Amino acid sequence: MTDPRTPWNALYETGERLSWDMGRATPVLEEALALAAPLGLAPGASVVVPGCGYGHDAAGLAALGFAATGLDFAPLALAGARARYGETVHWAQADWFTTELGPWDAIFDHTCLVAMDPECWPAYVAACARNLRPGGLWLAVAFHDVQGRPAPPHAIPMAELRRLAGTHFEVLHLDHARRSHPRRAGREYLMVARRT
Repeated sequence: MTDPRTPWNALYETGERLSWDMGRATPVLEEALALAAPLGLAPGASVVVPGCGYGHDAAGLAALGFAATGLDFAPLALAGARARYGETVHWAQADWFTTELGPWDAIFDHTCLVAMDPECWPAYVAACARNLRPGGLWLAVAFHDVQGRPAPPHAIPMAELRRLAGTHFEVLHLDHARRSHPRRAGREYLMVARRT
């Protein structure tokens, strides 16, 4: 299996805005939270953002009253997150695959899964289940179209995402995202799944 800890840190060395960085929390976050609210996810709940990068989504969660943790492999990503948002979020450098973390009430996965090599996906999904409390929610945004660009990120068919999630989760919602950032409109799925 390819080491999922590819040198992500090197990508942050210039300090410039990266191609995947939207400069703010993704609009899909509000859509995901609206779907999760009837399932009991409310402000005060603990939510982790794996592969948080510069922390926009984690900071968005914190601003809405969630106990947010931004987690990344790359120390420079987390340094950039702290510079932008201070300590309103709990920032943590950790290996999602091997470190015992959480448990959290929910995960907000904004294309972290599809940033990994596909052979790592089963281990990633297992780590999502391991790092959630029983009944916890995995809110995942994944690409179904990468417009022919070289990976990562990778596109994933809806049936494959459902199959992968089904190994540890009950899929409650899986459909095309309606509130994507304009640069990603029409290319993202949104999934809400509950740990079984």
